Amino acid sequence: MTALLAVFLLLPLDAGPPGAPDGGVGTVAPSRSAEDEEVIQNLDLLEHLAESQALEMLLEIDADREKPDR
Repeated sequence: MTALLAVFLLLPLDAGPPGAPDGGVGTVAPSRSAEDEEVIQNLDLLEHLAESQALEMLLEIDADREKPDR
């Protein structure tokens, strides 16, 4: 159960945009249109929703395991 709580606490954390590649050479990101930004936001929302559903499923499985056998 403690591991599930740790996962729950770490889900909202976001590493942000990736930094320079391993070679240490930075690249200039192409500019994004308003439509591109909206698509990215929607993808982020869908990703977080999927993570939330996975967490709910894990919590349900854990709750089922804690029930005594009949």
